[in-house]
Amino acid sequence: MKVVCIDDKKLPQGASVTEGAEYKVIKQYVNAMEQKVYIIDGVVNEGRTQFGLHWIGYRAERFAPLDKKAVEIYDEYEMYV
Repeated sequence: MKVVCIDDKKLPQGASVTEGAEYKVIKQYVNAMEQKVYIIDGVVNEGRTQFGLHWIGYRAERFAPLDKKAVEIYDEYEMYV
């Protein structure tokens, strides 16, 4: 799945995603805090915060999916004469 980063603020120490950049998700899971998390291809996905807490992956809320197909909806009207 391809995604675009929409929030690169307050990243943990060592994280390296950039707002507006496209990334490929290689794995997703729900962490112990019940957050959906993405493992992103080609970037650092693991590290320690400034307080020594271990982090793995990026919160899914930081990204918007790119694989969705656009759908056009048309209203049908029947005319009776």
